[in-house]
Formats: sequence, structure tokens, C-alpha cells
Amino acid sequence: MDTLRQRVRSLQVSVLPDVPCTAGFDGFGNPIIEGTVAAEHSSFSVDVQGVAEVPSAESDRPIPEQREEGDGSMVFKYNTARTAPGPAIRKLMESVPEPSGDIISDVADIMHLVHSSLRYEKGVTCPETTAEEAMAGGSGVCQDYSHIMLAILRSRGVPCRYVVGYTVGEGESHAWAEVLCDGVWYGMDPTGDSFVGPRHIKVSHGRDYDDCRINRGVFFGARSSSQLVHALVSPVQDQEVRR
Repeated sequence: MDTLRQRVRSLQVSVLPDVPCTAGFDGFGNPIIEGTVAAEHSSFSVDVQGVAEVPSAESDRPIPEQREEGDGSMVFKYNTARTAPGPAIRKLMESVPEPSGDIISDVADIMHLVHSSLRYEKGVTCPETTAEEAMAGGSGVCQDYSHIMLAILRSRGVPCRYVVGYTVGEGESHAWAEVLCDGVWYGMDPTGDSFVGPRHIKVSHGRDYDDCRINRGVFFGARSSSQLVHALVSPVQDQEVRR
């Protein structure tokens, strides 16, 4: 998506089997593409390629992502079933410093705390894991770091949202958080303990993981199915984009 920090320079989407698709936006303003394959088929694939222009250098302060218009931020002030704090998160909140009055600095302190309190480990959590479950287990992946950070911020009345996107490298999608400060959204990555910058490509945002899954759908049939996801993000120069 286009934001203050990121501009989509090119985008190509292909779907197999080739069926008509429609483009639009969901309730959070995320661009969506949807369609239906009515004929029998043994495989289904979506290929997305594109170029996003982002800042070329890291910053010691978060970069503005989007301005908030109206009262749309209210929905991001309250915890969901996925981010509701329990005993483990409340215990962690006892270590959060008292507010200083500088929202960005206060949020950065919480980001550092979450990063240092959780061990990154694949396979111990799943997409259905809640923030409290991950915190109680003491380990997780980017989804869990982000949900825990949202749980703490919302408990303090700070509007914040879950973000899905990609980072430079090869693998799958990545998740981080955005916080609203003086009418502007800023991205912070508790997994990497860093402000969102040139290595991050944003795809969508929502209240939690459920609102911004990269793909979702319904399959009818007697066969079993499996899914393979692969992503590759690499820097390119302006002259390569023009070619």
C-alpha cells in the first residue's frame, strides 16, 4: 500500500487458474483483490511482484507512516481476544517505566522491554496463539512479539495496530506494530527492536492478526490441501526500476 513512508512504484498480480478478479479496499483501508474459481482444479496459486520506494537510510526516530483522519483510531484503543492481557502480561507490565510525556520514547521503552522479554523461536506458537499464551510460554515469533506489544499499549489507552508486511530477505511475511502519536501513525518492530524503516515493506494493518491475513478463502472439495508460501525482498537501484 501507499503510505507517507512507502510508495508503490509497480505491482503485478497473477492468479492461476486465471479467473476474473475485483480490486477494492477493506474496512481498514487495506487494498484487497478477490475472486472465485468455480471450475474443478488441482492447484491454486497467486503470484505478486512489485517495487516499493522507501527511505534509503535508517533513522534514529520513527518515520511517519500515515496521518489519521477523523475518529478512525478509536477501534485500535481496545484489546481484542488475541491481545487481552492475562497474568503473564500483567506481570511484564510491572516493569514498564512510568510515562514520561513523550509518547514515542515511552512506546520505544515498551518495544525494548517486549524484545528482551521474549525468546524468538519458531514452531512453539501458531497463528491461533494469543498474546497471553505466548508471553506465558516465554517464546514466539513476530506475530507474538507484536500482539504482546499491542496488549501493553492498549492497556495504557494508546491507539495501536497490528501490521503485516515483509522485510529484506527470503522467507515468509513479517509483523510489527504501529502507534498513533499526535495524529500520525509510526511503525515499531519489537521483534527486531527497531523503528520501521527501509527494510520494511508494509502490506496491511488491523486490530490483530485476524484483520490482516495476507490471504484467506474457502475451499470446497473432498481432497485435502496444503499451502506453500515464499517471499523474496531485495533492494534495487532506481535504474533497475526504470528498466
